[in-house]
Amino acid sequence: MAINWIESKVIDQTHWTDELVSIKFENKIPAYTAGQFTKIGLKLDGEIISRPYSLVSAPHEDFLEVIYVSVPDGKLTPHLQKLKKDDLIYVMDKSSGFFVMDEVPDGDKLWLIATGTGLGVFISLLKTDEPWNRFKEIVLIHGVRTSGELAYQNQIKEFEKNHPNQLTYLQTVTRENIENTINARIPDAIKDKTITNLCGEINNSSQFMLCGNPDMINAMVDLLGEYGLERNRRSKPGNITLEKYW
Repeated sequence: MAINWIESKVIDQTHWTDELVSIKFENKIPAYTAGQFTKIGLKLDGEIISRPYSLVSAPHEDFLEVIYVSVPDGKLTPHLQKLKKDDLIYVMDKSSGFFVMDEVPDGDKLWLIATGTGLGVFISLLKTDEPWNRFKEIVLIHGVRTSGELAYQNQIKEFEKNHPNQLTYLQTVTRENIENTINARIPDAIKDKTITNLCGEINNSSQFMLCGNPDMINAMVDLLGEYGLERNRRSKPGNITLEKYW
């Protein structure tokens, strides 16, 4: 299916590490829903090279934002990383995807579990009112390899400030021992009760949204199955809504 592209201009980029980068650009696309993704691209050697990315920005904001990892031999990301303010970027004319709050059944506690750039989509969701209005408690867990990859700290502090009795935020860092973080993979830290001791038990009133590395997601689906939780499907609502980043 042919893609219709919209030209946009870069606003700025934030380099969290040498490889982990967020890019903001003009919002010229039709209205979208928090949790959806779009494609962004650059014209290289006469053709547009593109990739899908979940939006970090929220629908009410006047810019679009995505977070990406620059791969040295990648076809797109090394060129993205070189972009400066007002450089041209191409954006798919509409957003897509079903990793949105409307697809998540009701519950008491919402667990948002991300690895790496999977955090971005949860930033978008938490910028909107719906998660806060629907769930009594929200647990945000972000798993990374090194502490430099713990992006969007100022934004998360704002969430904590605005919802002090509703949000629990946990960080797991696997390749460094950092104060106030958990030195373990997320599934392992749930198995040994490190996480549940901090933010409460998992039960059938919990809703999970998982985003990031497929290995984490597969491990979490298996683990949550031990609690009697199943994947959420339109034909059969469950407790686990997921999106894998390859």
